[in-house]
Amino acid sequence: MKYTSSLSLRGVTITLMVMALTVASLSGCGKQVIVTPQATSPRGAEQQLYKQARAAYDSGDYISASSLFDRLLQKKNLSEPEKRSAWRYFALSTIKSGKAFLGLQALDKWQASQPNAIDTTEWQDAWVLAVKQLPQNKALTILESTYNNTSKPWGLRANAALLLAGVEWKKGNTGAALTSLESLYAKAPNTKYRAALERRLFSELKDADAQLLATLSGFLTPENEITYPYSLILLEKAHRAAGDKQNWPSAWAAIERLRTLGKLADPTIIDSVLAPLQQEFGEPTQGIALALPLTGPYGNIGWKILRGAGIAHWQLTNNGYNFALKVINTESPTWEQELAALPEGFTIVGGPLRKEIFRRIYERDLTEKHAFFSFLSSLPAGTEGNDAWRFFSSPKDQVQTLLNFAQFDLGINKFAALYPNENYGKHMAQLFAELAQQQTQSSVLTASYAPKDPQGWSKDVKNLLIKSDQENKELQAVSGNVGNPLYAKMNTGQYEDMPYQPAFQAVFLPDSWKNMESIIPHFFFHQEDRAVFLGTALWEQGLSAGRKLESRYYKLAVFPGIWNPFTPTNASKQLVEEMDDAGLGKPDAWVGLGYDFIRLAASMGSMPADWDDDTVNAELASAQHMDWSIAPITWDADGNATENLFLFRPSKNGFVPVNPESFSNRVNTVRIRHDERIQMMMDEADTKKAEELGISLEEYRRQQATAASSTRPITTAEAEKYGLFSFETTPATSQ
Repeated sequence: MKYTSSLSLRGVTITLMVMALTVASLSGCGKQVIVTPQATSPRGAEQQLYKQARAAYDSGDYISASSLFDRLLQKKNLSEPEKRSAWRYFALSTIKSGKAFLGLQALDKWQASQPNAIDTTEWQDAWVLAVKQLPQNKALTILESTYNNTSKPWGLRANAALLLAGVEWKKGNTGAALTSLESLYAKAPNTKYRAALERRLFSELKDADAQLLATLSGFLTPENEITYPYSLILLEKAHRAAGDKQNWPSAWAAIERLRTLGKLADPTIIDSVLAPLQQEFGEPTQGIALALPLTGPYGNIGWKILRGAGIAHWQLTNNGYNFALKVINTESPTWEQELAALPEGFTIVGGPLRKEIFRRIYERDLTEKHAFFSFLSSLPAGTEGNDAWRFFSSPKDQVQTLLNFAQFDLGINKFAALYPNENYGKHMAQLFAELAQQQTQSSVLTASYAPKDPQGWSKDVKNLLIKSDQENKELQAVSGNVGNPLYAKMNTGQYEDMPYQPAFQAVFLPDSWKNMESIIPHFFFHQEDRAVFLGTALWEQGLSAGRKLESRYYKLAVFPGIWNPFTPTNASKQLVEEMDDAGLGKPDAWVGLGYDFIRLAASMGSMPADWDDDTVNAELASAQHMDWSIAPITWDADGNATENLFLFRPSKNGFVPVNPESFSNRVNTVRIRHDERIQMMMDEADTKKAEELGISLEEYRRQQATAASSTRPITTAEAEKYGLFSFETTPATSQ
């Protein structure tokens, strides 16, 4: 059922004490009045009847109270305060005695004698009780009419909407009913009304049978379970589950999550459930904790990690795992105290996400009490595998993934790095050069550009090509022009305006994709179309926007990533399906990170109280062999992490996974076409010069071949400079 009427608010008043008003109406103002017994007897009879009716009502004898107040209302000489009081108690007692239709009529009379009565909680509670007693069809008519009547008080209309939702979910329209409650809550004019909605719904859920609660619980997701109305459903579900001591840790985790992260207007509802349960069962001492930013600039990332973690916890507890999950907001002013207060049984803690937070954790020696798996790309020197563990890819992981692909799948051993002249670019270029040198025994040509001067980027690319071209010519000269004979011919000096022939075959570009869309085309402008472009994980963010690309520039570009939505594992399929069923959209790397962390931590089990770094590393040795949703992370015997990242390439509408064989074939095809273009340019130049000399093309080429001088052998110093140890060398004295 869809409700479209807007809601209005009227003031809330408190019913005055009727007896006080009655006494005041009978009291004089300073002068004593003596009346005869005959004058007071009618009044005395009415007062006696009122006392009898109130006594019956207060004792819970609502049938007698209803009858007595009915008799009282037949009296002709009741004062206005007496009438208001009589109608009030007649309506309340009649409804409580089960006479719904008569009770609703009495409520109207009460409101007629006291117009603001309809705004009171007492009047509205009585109305709710009466409607619940009606046959369903009659109740629906009244509820719909009340909800759509904008002249009615907002609180009453809200009660009508709640009752309508109850009718709807009992009829099977559960999703629509819950959506209506979400909308109603969002329209509540203030915190007081939201709190009233929470209390009313929780009261209704207490009376729901097990089957209905199970149906309602089917609509819970990690995303919505901390918001109304789902938070109240979760609370009641956990409340009932906690009755079984075996389920207490999981139930506690759900209630604690509501207490910490929930958004209830009346948090005392949670306390009223949690306090007696904790008194009976105590606080669980075994579990996993998360230290995440849930507010502030990093809050969005924290919530994504928590979403994945919540789904994993949900799945595991449904499959027999029994552990609590506690979340600490590292943006809260009390986060350090909360971490310090964690029981020893919460051995493993996921997070933090920020280096500054980890520094404070380390300085307080909290890493001595708990094993922190940080979501950081690096940890302070000497701490990884000893004081904390890394659950995130490092810059080295990115570079190593690129180098392994370039060398082992594409046969590339010569690299360049063109980087933005700022901290990140410098660090990544230096790391790339070091690892490439170690892996290939060849130096990397590096050059930088001003990140805020795009007008100069074309010149920066050209200078890199010129510098590498010169290096290549020197290499060819000292090595006797070995290798591609086409390039040897180019180096004779008889050809002008030919494309540069850089020594590198791949160039590392550690910058955002936004800048790549300007820089990479400059290589093509300067006729270098063979280079493989190696990017970082930064590229993914820009390519995720799905903007259409001029893809011809990026056919040989690759970058690493943590999350692969194209060829999912069994774990990522389950995560995708769970989120899709919950209407949460598609997961990303952060969601997968939280999902896999909880699964890994749960598989490590409960570690002994005297655990140390060797204990954690031993557990990791087996736990890491799980089905990952993100790129798999492995830890060596010393607890150092390595993530084997996925590789992607830009496409017209974003990016797609790299097929190594297809990519290698593409590289070879591009190189062949490039050589064909060079050969065509040479042929055109040779033909033109032969015509100028008046000789045939064959004669011209014979003369050029005869004139070509032989190249001396390479020296040891030159071999060391260019890494050409396979060439024949001559003594240094021959220089």
